[in-house]
Amino acid sequence: MASDAVSGPGRQLTALARAVAGVGIGFRVVVFHRPGRPPSAFARYLDEAGVEHVVVEDRGPLDWRLASRVRRVLERWQPSIVQTHGYKATAVAYLLRRLYAPVPWIGFFHGSTTEDLKARFYHWLDRQLLGGAERIVVMSPAQARDFRRYGRRVHIIYNAALEPARAGAPSERDHVAALATRLRRPIIGVVGRLSPEKGVDLFLDACAGLARNGLVFSALVVGDGPERGRLEARCRQLALEPCVQFLGQISDVDVVYRHLDLLVLPSRSEGLPNTLLEAMCADVPVVATAVGAVPDVVGTSSAARVVTPGSAAALGEAMARAVMLGDSAADAAARQEVVRRFSIQRRVDAHLQLYRDVLDERCHRAS
Repeated sequence: MASDAVSGPGRQLTALARAVAGVGIGFRVVVFHRPGRPPSAFARYLDEAGVEHVVVEDRGPLDWRLASRVRRVLERWQPSIVQTHGYKATAVAYLLRRLYAPVPWIGFFHGSTTEDLKARFYHWLDRQLLGGAERIVVMSPAQARDFRRYGRRVHIIYNAALEPARAGAPSERDHVAALATRLRRPIIGVVGRLSPEKGVDLFLDACAGLARNGLVFSALVVGDGPERGRLEARCRQLALEPCVQFLGQISDVDVVYRHLDLLVLPSRSEGLPNTLLEAMCADVPVVATAVGAVPDVVGTSSAARVVTPGSAAALGEAMARAVMLGDSAADAAARQEVVRRFSIQRRVDAHLQLYRDVLDERCHRAS
């Protein structure tokens, strides 16, 4: 996995590694890291979680020797299966299959970002190269349709509902808690990467509509990304600075959820957003757009208010209703039912069956 930050897929992978260890499966993680950058926060997270891993030097997009460095690690570990997360890991696995003795490969597709031409190209390449894997795992039926040309090799495995991360320095937690005590209620939040597909611009437009209609509220935008500067400028343009604050990247998102009255997921596209499941674990009411697996998670329940994507008006109307009508015992019960259905054990069972299928298929071909 190529990740310096502790991302949603990284947290899911770590939880899976710890869980399958309980049934006797060894799970080791290769983390790509650019020299000269600060130490990998994801590697530290794996270390704290007790997950065996190795950091492999990644010298950039044209580092053709990365595959040989990973090959040496795999020769030492002798894995039964390799699974990849992200376009760089996909490219390395694809090269290893073409140049060396192949190891059964399961490729995971978590979704794509659209912030620039380079990102779009990398995600396009990821989708093409994943066709070389024995199995392709996606996060939603919509993503499965995008990979339908690969037929029965495509599987949907939903993310698990994980407790929000409790990490970072105590000073960060204290800062967020102190800020929340000064803000006017209700506090509405967005948590995630600030990139175009996350729809935070729609959230700001919806907030402007609430303010024009005289609703008193505060809003927190938690996360960082390529769109931050543009979004902050949009916030100023909409005269939202008195009620909207950008907090940047927060390691201890648990403290954020503890102070939110409503979480909003305004995404234009998603797989299965970890933020949705985290909010439900933290028992925070949710307004979300009907993208990716969100409709599958919520169904017809009141676990979240689900609206048409791409519409600031629809988003703002749902936010206003959620704030004015408040939460109910039935809503809370629906959220806990989602948490129960999307347990880590369910994810583990799906992975174990997938591993068995891949290895049985390999043995059948060998015989």
